[in-house]
This record gives sequence, C-alpha cells and structure tokens, in this order.
Amino acid sequence: MILEETMFIKRNIEPYILELLESFKIVTIAGPRQSGKTTLSKKIAKELGFKYYTMDDETILKAAQDDPLTFAKQLAKTPSVIDEVQMAIELVKALKMVVDEENKNGMFLLTGSADLFKMSAIKESLAGRMVSVDLFPFSQYELQKKRENFIDILFGNAVADINFKAISVEEQVEIITKGGFASVYNKPQRVSHTWFESYITARIEKDLSLIKRVSQENKSEIFKLLSLLAHNNANLLKYNSLASHLAIKDMTVKSDIEILEALYIVKRVNPYFTNRGKREVKTPKIHFIDTGLASHLLGIDKEALILKEREHLGNLVENFVYTELLKHTTYAKKTTKIYHYRDADYEVDFVLEQSNTNIIAIEVKASTSIKSSELRGLVKLAQNSGDNFKGGFIFYMGEHIIPMQKDGYKFLALPMSVLLN
Repeated sequence: MILEETMFIKRNIEPYILELLESFKIVTIAGPRQSGKTTLSKKIAKELGFKYYTMDDETILKAAQDDPLTFAKQLAKTPSVIDEVQMAIELVKALKMVVDEENKNGMFLLTGSADLFKMSAIKESLAGRMVSVDLFPFSQYELQKKRENFIDILFGNAVADINFKAISVEEQVEIITKGGFASVYNKPQRVSHTWFESYITARIEKDLSLIKRVSQENKSEIFKLLSLLAHNNANLLKYNSLASHLAIKDMTVKSDIEILEALYIVKRVNPYFTNRGKREVKTPKIHFIDTGLASHLLGIDKEALILKEREHLGNLVENFVYTELLKHTTYAKKTTKIYHYRDADYEVDFVLEQSNTNIIAIEVKASTSIKSSELRGLVKLAQNSGDNFKGGFIFYMGEHIIPMQKDGYKFLALPMSVLLN
C-alpha cells in the first residue's frame, strides 16, 4: 500500500465522533501530530457543512490571539472546525463563553496535537461542554480497511472464529518497525530515519512550550530521556534509575515524562489491582505511542531485531500489541481501559477492563511457540480476580489459534497475524 492511498483511508473512530457532535457542544480530536487529525476533521467538515479554520494560517491565528471573543462569536454563527487549537490557547476561554450563550450541541469540532486537559495554559474547566477523543496513527485494521473492533471481538468470545492470513515473522517485524504514521508508511528506511529525526526535533523544539516553559537545557535533557525510555520500553517505570542516568531529580524525570505523555509520544500503563493480591506492584509501565518511532530511537532495524536484539524485539512486540489495542479502545462499544498486572512472582502484560468491571488478560511473546509454563501469570490473575475474569489470551508470532489449559482455566494462543489483517 502506498502513501497516497493511506491518506484517504477511513478512520474507524469517525462514526463515534459524529455521534458525539450530536450530544456535546464541543468535540475535540486530540492526538500526536501527523496522526491524521486534519484530514479527518476536513472530511467531517465537508460532510456536515462545517466551516474550516486552521491555526496554521497566520492570519487566522493572529485574529484568534488578538481578540479571541470576537473571533469565537464570528465562528459561532455556523458550526466550525478549528484545527490545531492549542496554538491559540487564548481562544478556549472565549469558546466556553460562546457555547454557554448559544447552548447548542455540535457547535465546534476542535483538533489538537497536545492533550488539552494537561496544558497548564487552560484555566477554565470545559466539563460538560467539551468531550475529547484520541486519534492515533493508523491501526493495522484501518490499513486493511477492516471496520470491526478487536476489543469487542475479544470480549464477545468470537476470536476463535476470526478470519486471518498467517504471515511470516519477518513480515510481522517489518510492520512493527514501520509503525502507523502515514508519512513514512512504506517509505525506504533512509527516508523514514530522516522523517523520524525531524518529527522528534519538531515536537520538542516547537510543541514543548505549549505544555510548559522550558529552557534549552531542559530540551536537551528530554532528548536524552527519550532515548533512555526507548531502551526501557515495555518495562516498569523506575524514575530513580532514569534520574540517576540523567543526573537530575526524580520529580524532574516524572515531570518530563508527563510532558512527553501530553504530547502523545509515550504513555504510562497503570497497574491493575485485584481484591485478593497482597503483593501487587503499584508501578506503571512505559510504552511508546508508535513502534516506528520507538524503533528509530533504538537505532535498530528489522534484521538486527530478528538476528540478535531479541530483548528489544520482545519489548517492541509487546509495545505493538499495546498500541493496536489502544487504537481499538477509542471506538469499542464499551469504555475499555488498559492496565498491566504484576505481583512479586507473577505478571501479565495487559489487563483490559470494561466499564462493567469485566476483564480479559493478555500476554505477549515474541516467539513462534508457547509453553504451558507461560500461562502462570494468567492463572494467577484469574484466581485473584474471580468472576470479573472473562478470558485470557497469549499473542505469539506463530501461525495458528491454539486452545490451551492450565490449572482448570482455558486460554487461547493467538497469532499476531489476527491483529494485522
């Protein structure tokens, strides 16, 4: 699939956004730069008859900054899209005033490349007026033009009947190292390298100030932190160890990671707690939003991952499953949160919990076969979570869906390919 084709791929979250516009005054599409927010918002604007404004236009940006209330009142005359609203953060308060006056749903569709709820510049609460959805880089389902939701399939016990084509380990690793950004999809490695270098620099040099005022020294520190996080990807987040490497305070590391999270570069995965586990770990794990970016920061290509960098491969495979699941949470039928589980002796890579407290557990293995001993963590979690436990799965790099049992519990080993086609 070539780049020009991916730019027009339908986003699976679109129907949900249209539904939200019927119920809320302001809907925000937030996510990393280059994830397709502008393309999607323009498409929705055309379909619904919204006017489109972008803060990348210097004239529009200046008007919004100089007199935000007048600008907002002008926009309120017809439903409008405001693209990259974080560049004119002064406008947010004015939008609040305008929507309170008009009191109509579907007035504004905003896009932002930073998490608006974490931006210190926002002083006014938009609770009840604005709802935000995340748009991440393309999922593999979207690239294959599949509309189903994999999380719904997992919770619906329909995964054993899923249709998929098994693909080779080499192809799987290639997909993982590409990631989901349209701008580098199917581009040569040299082009991808240059794009990711530019992307990281732009995010830190251009967007960082939107979250927090930082010095050039702070920016240099964050560049180094990104590299360290890539090498600790899919591991427990140990602030003191990172701080020691960077010769800074633990709280500074935590603050820097919060900034990177607000910019949609990394994401912390919180621990899941049961009512029965007495030694459960409370530390979050760290993952990158895109495995193409993580691979770039590691400086490792497909061949090196397969032949010698097995630890990094395992971490990237786990990260990839996380990012795919994360993308599916944005349009699943029920609100679904992703956690990890660990106590002193057992661990499970991901626990998916829905709003009714039902959970499913997922282990990820960068291998083509599964041993029964690798089910220990799933069994322990099933025992500790009781009736909330609705199923356990192991993703691996083999070819077949395989039913497995241990200690009276039934599980399914799933090829990574079920996520890929």
